Formats: sequence, C-alpha cells, structure tokens
Amino acid sequence: MIGDIDILVESNHLYKAEHLLKEVNYNSQEQTLFGKHKKHRHLPRLIHAEHLGAVEIHSKLLRKEKQNLLTVNTILANQELINGVSVPRIEDNLDILILNHQINDFGYAFKSIDLKVCYDSFVLEQQQEQQQKEANTLGISKYHRLFYTLRALYFEPSTKDSIKTTTVLKTIYAFINKNKIARRIYTRLVNLNVRLMTCLVGVKLFVKNKHFRAEVWAHKSEAIKLLKRGDLV
Repeated sequence: MIGDIDILVESNHLYKAEHLLKEVNYNSQEQTLFGKHKKHRHLPRLIHAEHLGAVEIHSKLLRKEKQNLLTVNTILANQELINGVSVPRIEDNLDILILNHQINDFGYAFKSIDLKVCYDSFVLEQQQEQQQKEANTLGISKYHRLFYTLRALYFEPSTKDSIKTTTVLKTIYAFINKNKIARRIYTRLVNLNVRLMTCLVGVKLFVKNKHFRAEVWAHKSEAIKLLKRGDLV
C-alpha cells in the first residue's frame, strides 16, 4: 500500500520542485489551522486527481531538535541512480527508515515497533549483504539500539540485534510490549506527555504569532479538536 511519495531536495529548491509538480496538475492539500503556522519538514502534501499516491517535498527529514542525526546534504551527495531515478544509498535508506519511525512517529517514546518497518529493514539489510557492504555499527544512536532490541523480541535476532543493550533494559522492553496491561498504561502515559508537548507548542505559537492568535480566536472549536488529537507536534 502506498501512503505517499517522499521527495528530498535542497532547501533552496523546495518551491521550485513544488512549482514543477503544480505545472503537471498536482494540487496542495488544504492545511489545518495549526499547519498553516507551524514549521514543517515538508511542504503541504500534493495530490493529483488521476494518480496514485500523494507527494511530499522535504527539505528536512527529522523533527527540528534531532536534525543532526540525518544530514540532508550528505544523503543528497551520496544518492544513487537506479533506473533513472535518484534514491538514497542503502545505508542512508536504513537510517531514514529507523529514525523516521523512532523519532517522527514517536516509536522511541512509546518503546514500540512497527511490523512494516521491521520488514523493510530486513529487505534493506538483505540488499546490503548482496552488495557485500558491511553494516555500520560504529557511533550508532540510541534510536537504532532500541529499534534492533525491540525487533529481536518478535524476530530471530540478526547481527545488528546483538548491539549492546543491558539485560535489565531488554526485560523492561519485553514487559512493556508483551504484557497487555503494561502496554495500555504505558501508552496512555506517553500519549498524555505528547499532548502536553502539543499544548506547550501551541501556547508558544499563540504568544509569538499574532496571525495565529487571530485564527485561533476565529476557529476556537477547530483549535480545541486539533489539540486533543495531538496534531501540533
């Protein structure tokens, strides 16, 4: 199933790329109240009435406070050409996959794993092996360590899954993921924390941006709904 197609460009080419897609009948999706004013990793999603999959044009890959983990310039400099299409090299693709799930989708906060992400990681690692490229385990982040530790709870451990994690932590992660009551309680606590973060971001935006204040006042019911859903972060 295709959710969307992500395109990574240099920041100075962001609007040029959007213009090119709009010239071939892609249209920007309507933004939410908060979406109009907060900073994004990508431009508003572009949709074509007759084509499968929306397009998101990115100039950043991770949330603001974690951008140093994935350098856009490095990924673009190391891109590979496959069938006339520029794509990240396998190692970078694996980092994007894991860090997007752990950071952007809050996998690290929830101490959870996504089965599709697991499958995609196995496919990329298999491609690495076929090209006889060694996996990089030097300087690996805490997000990678958690991902591989959680993956090993459900699948036969690979070399990467043996990356050093203490037995105590492995036991805690297993308890959170495999005990239904613990999973439910932990998820609710993290959701509460995410909503508090959402409120803080909203308050900062409200104080600093007079146009946002005016829109919130004019659309109070929509603002409350978005805050409850946690759509601000």
